[in-house]
Amino acid sequence: MARTLWLDAYDYAVALLRSGEDPWLQPDSIGIFCDEAIKLLGADYLLLPLAPLLERYLREAGEDGEARAEALDDAVGEGELLETIGRAMTVLAVSSGAARVVPVLPGPAVIGSDDTDALDIASMALGDILRAVAPIQSGIVGLDEPERAGLAETGSLFRIAEHAGCAMMVLGHADYEDAAYCFPSTDTASPLGKGGCQTIGSEGFSGDVAAHLSAEHIRIQIAADAPPEFVLERLASLRSKEA
Repeated sequence: MARTLWLDAYDYAVALLRSGEDPWLQPDSIGIFCDEAIKLLGADYLLLPLAPLLERYLREAGEDGEARAEALDDAVGEGELLETIGRAMTVLAVSSGAARVVPVLPGPAVIGSDDTDALDIASMALGDILRAVAPIQSGIVGLDEPERAGLAETGSLFRIAEHAGCAMMVLGHADYEDAAYCFPSTDTASPLGKGGCQTIGSEGFSGDVAAHLSAEHIRIQIAADAPPEFVLERLASLRSKEA
């Protein structure tokens, strides 16, 4: 029997396939990039983080949580960000690997830290971004939110996803009642999360950490500098339940 592999390998694929150049700089090429990465790695699901794109609009805000949240809200209101996401999702939707790509949004606390007002502003802005993603990329959408305070502000995001017919996957927690899949955070190997989900962190992947015997879904974090031959051999080993 084989496990389902959810590959958190954006930096690795960017380094190997694009010589380090962020594909979000050319949103019309996102579909080609994802197809190449899926073919290269044999991914059941490939996580596509939107954070590299969003962070381009937050640089001038520095580290202040409320300033970052307001910068994201402004970017959404100005329209260019949503237009870029819409273009990328439209191209992605007609690519051969579309059903295997899971767009991943950063959570409210990733944007706005733990400031209450910032979390509220970030959550509303992320809702508008999710509306641009979900109708086109229906299936599964991810949320990377390691903080409980941030997760508590995501109720509207889950409602938007449900309305669009999308299941939600959460990174950073073992359980959340509204999520279909929950992958805990770790550097090595996590305990099981909701849905039979386990995370193998980049340190665990580069070592000899084994997957949990009961794991059905494994999120695998691959470092940008991981050796290609090792990566393919290690993925094959982790996929097999007999390994």
